[in-house]
Amino acid sequence: MFQTFLRSILIFLLVLSCWVLYVNFQQSKQLERFSNDYIWQLNTSIKDATRNFILPAKNIAKLGAYMYQENLISFAQPESLKTFVAPFVESYPQFKGYFVGLETKEFWFWRNTYDPNYAFRIQEIRVNNNDREDRKEYLDKERQHLRFSELMTANYDPSSRIWYEGAKAVGTSFWSDVYSFNTPLDESLPGITASYPIYDENNALIGVWGVDIVLAELSNFLFDVGSSRATEMAIFSETNKVIAYSGLKDINIKGKLLTASDLDKAPIQKALQSYKNHGFSEFYFTENGIRYLASYSSFLFGSEHKWNLLLVVPESQLIEEMGKNYSLILFFAFTIILVSLICLIYLIRQPLRFSLSKMVDK
Repeated sequence: MFQTFLRSILIFLLVLSCWVLYVNFQQSKQLERFSNDYIWQLNTSIKDATRNFILPAKNIAKLGAYMYQENLISFAQPESLKTFVAPFVESYPQFKGYFVGLETKEFWFWRNTYDPNYAFRIQEIRVNNNDREDRKEYLDKERQHLRFSELMTANYDPSSRIWYEGAKAVGTSFWSDVYSFNTPLDESLPGITASYPIYDENNALIGVWGVDIVLAELSNFLFDVGSSRATEMAIFSETNKVIAYSGLKDINIKGKLLTASDLDKAPIQKALQSYKNHGFSEFYFTENGIRYLASYSSFLFGSEHKWNLLLVVPESQLIEEMGKNYSLILFFAFTIILVSLICLIYLIRQPLRFSLSKMVDK
């Protein structure tokens, strides 16, 4: 009686373990779907974050143009320009500077310099007796005056700059392509400029308001997002320049803007080459024995530019926790099946041995 009960328990364990194996086998098929969902969510969040990171500059430039047009801020009242800019300085650290250039070639520029000797620099180019004079004011972190530079003859013409010419040509918001913001440390930080034209009551152009955006902060954001799963991320412009890169901290960028070929990590180059060969937006590839999942997709930035986002993540990072649980369950299920089979075989053979021993005794 006891042996029959024990056999029933072992058979039940065998059936239950087989069912657990079957369920986990079905769940393992969902791992690839999980990977695709992760890539889709990451793609969406990065693109949305990039737009949120940059697009406020467009609104600030538009607001500045409107306030200048309505005579709420002006060159005649320099303090009004400073008062307008001040609320944005701490709210948007990625915006390197705010400026306005006029058709008269006058210029006012609030620049976040990140220089150890001063925090901000205000440049003013004024027309005085047909001469264009350039003077700079230096401010500390509390935006208090430190000193003035010597008065110099201006050699900067705002109306000849791409941000000015672009806004003048389109008559509305304009986004520049990526270019270099040279710093005192001789580093070329990638940046773009948002600008907006200023008109008078007769619809004649007065000037252009602009905002410079340094993109290094966007690279820091990509690093923070991707570090938990060892995900490499990069955003490229249409001209193949690097807008942002999660591994920017590890690259020496002195003296030049980065292009895709400067990202010397093997998985990134393999992903770019794979995409170039087949053109699929999502794909797997193997590099040095490691299988990666990659995504290369485009998204519109403003109405002028199309940028591309590359994501590269080791497959093991995507399914590591799920894979550990899956392996653990498999181990216990196989162990239970093996032990149950051994015990069941033993119990089945016991009556046979008992019967044979009786026959021998007779």
